[in-house]
Formats: sequence, structure tokens, C-alpha cells
Amino acid sequence: MSEFWQNGTGLALLLAGWLVPRWVAGARRIGPAMLLDAAPLALVALVLTVASGRPVFAGACVFALGVGFAFADRTVREILQEPVVFSALSELPQIFTHPHLYLPFAGTGPVLCGVGGAVLAAVVLLMAEPNLLTPHPLAALAIAGGFVSELWLIAGDPGPVARVLQRLGPTGEPFADAATLGPAAMLVVHGIVARAERPARQARLAPDIMPPAPAEGRPVVVVQCESFFDVRRMLPLLPDDFLAGFDACRGVGGRLAVPAWGANSTRAEFAVLSGLPEAALGYDRFNPYHALTRTPIASLAWRLRQAGYRTICLHPFDRSFYRRDLAMPALGFAEFYGRETLGGSRTPPYASDPELADHILRVLDAAGPRVFIFAITMGNHGPWLAKSPPVEPWLASLVAPNVPQRAELLRYLAGLRQTDEMLQILAGGIKRRGARTILACYGDHLPSLPRAFAHFGFADWRSDYAVWSGAGVAGPRRDLAAHQLGRLVADIALAPCVPALLDSVVGHSLGA
Repeated sequence: MSEFWQNGTGLALLLAGWLVPRWVAGARRIGPAMLLDAAPLALVALVLTVASGRPVFAGACVFALGVGFAFADRTVREILQEPVVFSALSELPQIFTHPHLYLPFAGTGPVLCGVGGAVLAAVVLLMAEPNLLTPHPLAALAIAGGFVSELWLIAGDPGPVARVLQRLGPTGEPFADAATLGPAAMLVVHGIVARAERPARQARLAPDIMPPAPAEGRPVVVVQCESFFDVRRMLPLLPDDFLAGFDACRGVGGRLAVPAWGANSTRAEFAVLSGLPEAALGYDRFNPYHALTRTPIASLAWRLRQAGYRTICLHPFDRSFYRRDLAMPALGFAEFYGRETLGGSRTPPYASDPELADHILRVLDAAGPRVFIFAITMGNHGPWLAKSPPVEPWLASLVAPNVPQRAELLRYLAGLRQTDEMLQILAGGIKRRGARTILACYGDHLPSLPRAFAHFGFADWRSDYAVWSGAGVAGPRRDLAAHQLGRLVADIALAPCVPALLDSVVGHSLGA
């Protein structure tokens, strides 16, 4: 194997590994950002070449990384309607701890075969390719260590580097920046700028933590319903009573403008709890739990806690998923119970929504009249796999055989019925107790069923919400943004006379 062939092949693989993600991102612009975009893969190639002395092996590894990233980016663009963003890097460990939440969307078989094939090819190349250079593993380790040290220094004071990167003209919009800067450069720029801006934002958003000042109030239950929306908007053949529980809870209700499609529950969750629009979050809007909530953030929970409420979060799943174990205390929850307390499985089928309703009612009984319960459901979380319970025949008859993703859509609809049963249990339980409880529910985002939605021509990203104050009368539809909902709930809960003041409270919250 000639030196020219080895060097040329290694360089060609390196360039291909860089160009494939740029092709997916539509990055065609030539400029200084190209150097930053190429730098991560070039560094990997340098380290592997120095360590092994084999340029083809190094180029093949870089090619595999580039193609793998491009595949992930293209998949995310399809199922989430956005490219890979910098905060997604914090979710990489979750692919290994909760693979069932990620791999089926991309195809578990293709992903495992691709990874296995890449590892096998790397091993074969490492054994078959002759050394072109003398391997220096310690030198490679030193290069990698120097790079990590530089990252550590930048992380400690990212301001100067962030100011330099701002000259590249990032807009903060991931589609545009991936195309103009390149996908890797976008991740670097967004990550460093976000870190530089974050301390000032955290200081501005910090709550005024003071001793509780008990005020007139009513028990509050807010339920974030996984992948929930009024699907009758898309499927008019569904019976009117398909979501009877949701309809019964709709004293005030309507469409809810949520910040994401298909996943990223934490965006709507944070918006509802914090009352903050996306514009107030800068780059942290992609995942507020990534780093923003490492310090206390003013929220609905803090507001009610100051009014003497006991604040409790329930989520029948892994408390550390999405770093909620750190975020929930920062958002004002004094207690946070996960699957260790509530039960529920780490793998599908998860804890059902009706089971969560029973937990909510038990906590409501035990916690006393001044309590705020925020529950995050898991029962209808995608992907909607074939091992889910069988779909009722009457429901299957309402979706034509030619609908793309028909099987997944039917299983989603069956899960939606379970969510509606949960709402019926909650509303019925509250009525039987004669409680003055405020019950609110909303969908965090629409389900990731892009081909089914395209078939029906349904492109509305909004989910739905309902707030029931016990008045038992459904008012006119009032559409909200997610960040307005939490403020509305708090205003209703703390109002002296909810039925009489409901319209004025809603109007105040909408105008805030």
C-alpha cells in the first residue's frame, strides 16, 4: 500500500465525513465558519492518526462519525421538525440508559447494524492497514488532553470566545445557522454563546425567596399530558365523546401554542411553570433543563409556595431523565416523586395515566387544602410500538388502511383514550370529595407521527388545554401560549371568588 494511496484515501474519507453532514444541513456557503465547522472532525482525525499511524483508519473513523451525525440530524429533522441542537448533546447518555425512547424512531435495526458495521470495519482496518507513521499514543493523548484543557478554560470564562464567535453572525435559529455556519459550527457557536449569556439570565430570573405569606387559595392540580391534543381536529370521524373527560374539564380551554413538535416536553413544561416566552430564554430555549435550571428560577411553584402552598411534582418515570431531579427543586417544588415512589416501568408499557390519577387523588387527600400538584404523565409516550395492548376494533375501523403510520396512529389513539380516562377519574374524584380544587391539563406537544399528519394535511403545532374551576360551565374557547397558562392557573387559584371573577382573571392573564 503506497504512502500516496494511504494519505489520499484517508484525506478523502475525512472530507467525505465532513461534507455529508453539511449536505444534510444545506450548508453551501464558503467563509470563515467553514474552518470552525471542520475543526472537530479534523481534531479527531489528527488524534487517531498520531495514535495509530494509519491515515486510512483515522479517515474511516471520521467518516463513520460524520455519516452517523448526518443520519441523526436527518432523522431529527423529520421527527422533530428541527436539526440537532447543542443541548441535545446532554441527552447522549440517555440513548444508552433509555434506548427505547430514541432508537425506534430512527429504526433500532438499522442503527445497531450501522454501529456494528462501523466498529467491525474499524477493527479490520486497524489490523490490515500498515503503519505509515510511527504510532505515538501518548502524543495523541497529550493532544486530546490539551484540547480538553482549552475547553475547560473556555467554559470557565466563555465571554471573550463568545464575542469572537458572534462575529460569524449566528441568528439563533437552528435551521438557518446550520445552513450558513455548518452543523458542527452551529453546535459550537450556540453552546458557547449560551454559556456566556446564562449567568446574567439566571440572575434576572431568580425568584424572591421569602418566608411564606399564607393567602386565600384553593388546591391546584396541573397535569402535563404526554403527546396530548384534541385529535378530533384532525380526525373528524371520531365520535364527539371520544375525549369526554377532557370536555368535562374544560371550564376555560382552547388551543395551546407550544414551543416544540413531536418531543422536547421540557420546553412546554418550563414555559407553563415559569411563565416565560421563548424570547426570554435565548439559546436556552432549546432545553431549559440542560443548564439554565441549575439555580432557582421564578415560577408558578415559587409563587404558590410563597402563598403557603405545599408544592409537589409527580412523574412515574426516572427522576433524572431530562435532569428533572435538578430542575424541579430549582423551579420551586419542595417534593418530587418518581417511579421509585409511584411505581412504573423504565420500558414500555409505562405507568398508565389512570394509575397516575389514583396517585394524584391520594396525594391530594394527604397534603391538605393548600397544595399544588404538578403531574407529568408517561403512559402515552412514543414510540407507539407493536407490543402495546391491542387496539379496539371500533377504533381501528375509523382509520383507513392506506393511512401512513396507521398502526402507530391507532396505538396513539388508544393511549389518548387512557389519558382521557385519567381526566375523568380526576374530575370525578374531585367532585366526590366536594373539593374546591382547580384542575388544569394540557398537551406538551403533538405526537411524532409526521407521515400520518402529512396524509391528513394537518400542520397545526398547537396542542390543547383545559382549566376546570368546579363551576361546571364551559366558557368560550380562549387560545393561549404555553407561558400564559401557568399564570392563568395561579390567578384563578388565588382569586377570592373564582366563578364570579373567572372572565376578568382570564382577561388579565391574557393581557399580561
